[in-house]
Amino acid sequence: MKHTHSFNKFLREQVNLNQTRIDRLDQSVDAIKQFLSNNLDGYISIEPQGSYALGTIIKPVNEDKEYDADILIIVEYDKTKTPKDYIDDLYQCLKSSSRYAEKTHRRTRCVSMEYTGDFHLDVVPTVAIDNKMYICNYATNQFEETDGTGYRDWFNKQNKITDGNLKRVTRLIKYLRDHKGNFTAPSILLTTLIGNTVNTKEGFKSLPDALKTVFNRINEYLQDNPNMPEVVNPVLPSEKFTRHWNQTKYENFRRLFNTYNYRINEAYGSKGHDDSIKKWRAVFGEEFGEILTTASDNRTSHKGIILPGVYPRKPYAK
Repeated sequence: MKHTHSFNKFLREQVNLNQTRIDRLDQSVDAIKQFLSNNLDGYISIEPQGSYALGTIIKPVNEDKEYDADILIIVEYDKTKTPKDYIDDLYQCLKSSSRYAEKTHRRTRCVSMEYTGDFHLDVVPTVAIDNKMYICNYATNQFEETDGTGYRDWFNKQNKITDGNLKRVTRLIKYLRDHKGNFTAPSILLTTLIGNTVNTKEGFKSLPDALKTVFNRINEYLQDNPNMPEVVNPVLPSEKFTRHWNQTKYENFRRLFNTYNYRINEAYGSKGHDDSIKKWRAVFGEEFGEILTTASDNRTSHKGIILPGVYPRKPYAK
């Protein structure tokens, strides 16, 4: 059974990031935008990136744990500067503020802002050179081509085809990854695999339909490829999202994805309400859906007489 209502409730109560936390993130980004526009030399604009831009951020497993968000800070290109200089400029600018000094940490491709107990925000300096966008690698002192805006537009187009269900499925699969904790896949890689499954509206009518379709199509792709394939940015093929994966991680992901795919097909095809809820719980956990028949219901006859419980004896009582 589909249980569309149960899926929507599960998303709302267990998966989606609380609106109050999203509001705090938006307010913090607005404040940084205001500060940098007034204090960072060459500042042009700011753009949300990654899960923040796509609307696929989910609650952390532990409510008290920080989640991640990314923004690009687009600055004027200065040919006298090296990639390191752009990160240093941003770092020193934020460090100069009493408001941000203690939050600010320099990383390889960004300056990270730590909002303890809530989120950490990666602020990525970006420049345009010959109509192409580049981020900066502090360790190698090199520019790296990127197209986060193009990727966002691609994913939003795929999501529109599915009437918004693609973003919901992405959150569900990220929830499965984080809460099961038995496979690893970078969010951008996972999101790309999910987005690549969409070519028509067929199979995306409801959220459960979309989940089944996405799992079936990704699983077919994985099972057809025992060796790790390259998964690239659909709008910038030179950017490979499997660069932080390896064959061992891929094989584990492929095996477990096949297991979850089987369970999803089984739950989707189940006819009884309680039976299907139990099967969906085998995928997403005990917080999913509502069991209608209680244990006491099962031990009561149609005349209301309580029947004795039947309990297994050893060696079967395990």
